[in-house]
Amino acid sequence: MMDRSKTVAVFGLGRVGSIIAASLLRNGFFVYGVDKDRSKLESIKRERELYWDEPKVDRVLIKAYKEGKLILTSSGEEASKFSRVKLVSIPIPLKGKDPDFTNFKNAIKELSKGIKRGDLVSIESSVPPGTTRYIALPIMEAVSGLQGEKDFYLVYSPERIYQGRGLADLEENYLKVVAGLGPKSLEEGVRFYSKIAKKGVITLSKLEAAEVEKLAEGIYRDVNIALANELALACEALGVDFWEVRKAANLQPVCHIHLPGTGVGGNCIPVYPYYLLSVVKKLKMKVVEAARKRNEMMPKMIARLLDEFVTYKRLRVSKVAVLGLAFRGDVNDDRNSPTYELIEELKELGYSFLIHDPFIKRPSKKVKVYSDLKRVLRNCEIAVIATDASYYRRLSFDETKKMAGKDIYIFDARGVLDRKMFQEERLRIIGVPPKLEITHIPID
Repeated sequence: MMDRSKTVAVFGLGRVGSIIAASLLRNGFFVYGVDKDRSKLESIKRERELYWDEPKVDRVLIKAYKEGKLILTSSGEEASKFSRVKLVSIPIPLKGKDPDFTNFKNAIKELSKGIKRGDLVSIESSVPPGTTRYIALPIMEAVSGLQGEKDFYLVYSPERIYQGRGLADLEENYLKVVAGLGPKSLEEGVRFYSKIAKKGVITLSKLEAAEVEKLAEGIYRDVNIALANELALACEALGVDFWEVRKAANLQPVCHIHLPGTGVGGNCIPVYPYYLLSVVKKLKMKVVEAARKRNEMMPKMIARLLDEFVTYKRLRVSKVAVLGLAFRGDVNDDRNSPTYELIEELKELGYSFLIHDPFIKRPSKKVKVYSDLKRVLRNCEIAVIATDASYYRRLSFDETKKMAGKDIYIFDARGVLDRKMFQEERLRIIGVPPKLEITHIPID
């Protein structure tokens, strides 16, 4: 029988929830892992790989399950009853451009059925500001019959995890942000997270401040990636090399120009602007909105640039090799990947394609993806690098020519290739125009 005082229920065993659960187990807690997707529970029970890029997480969860320290269940009520601490890591997807709270609310309702006096509830999901106080708390109080801050404690503590190094980020790399419903909740939250986050805990004055802090991290990146994309396109129009400009500019300590590419994917950055915009509609956040629009347009822009390059080179292209389905390099996650939009745009332009990815085994959408790069490049006239995977950084012209069985053109839409390893006339790089000469500068 698990000691309830040392037991934590983790609601949601997605990538983030699994990392949190593994960290808790590594730090001496018993864990109830709750997920409605029984395939995730079965993967752990049958010792299958959950996340290729988080191997430590898989090993910890499997070992703990065997030892009886991890109980897997689809019943949130059961998990809540037998745990003193409840952590919520349920994603809030978008329905159109608006947050869909359905799964989140359902999890809170189940959790609330097991809340007892003295329990701690922590929301770790990224949420629109106000969610913890005005959506989660009323449900908890109505279902449990208890009062927040008086009978149970409530905090918001956003995960700060970079895929591929989740455990290290949670336990060692970053301060843990915590805000409480009141002083007692904050004290309980700090006490709990201090046992996990070796870097320490930073407290914020209000729940909403912590909610906005998490969104601000992602929106900052979204806006700056949009800026990098626009600068890259501007450099092309002016006939100058963006990468030369970026390198020099970033030598100035206050300048941090990001990397351009095919767009922004994943389950975080593309979603966060809409979380914030959903609650501050009257402000008309033009910079945030414009940045999101620019990044959403990049797959179409890349497809158009590829088409222009094909025309410029007078190529007869029947098939395009698309390299990379993951939303970024070296992860097995294709959620909201801009590659999906890129291939739709290529189809609109009349191209057929084959997709290669070194890590994606089960695509989230109905596309065929190959792990054999030679098969994808064979008899191909042109390839587009859509994801900045380390695997692609090591490619050379001779290698790609050998796999294709003929000379091949490469459109590097991520700027990852070593130019010295390719024939200049067969390489097209985002931010570098085919001809480095200014043809026209509009005065007006």
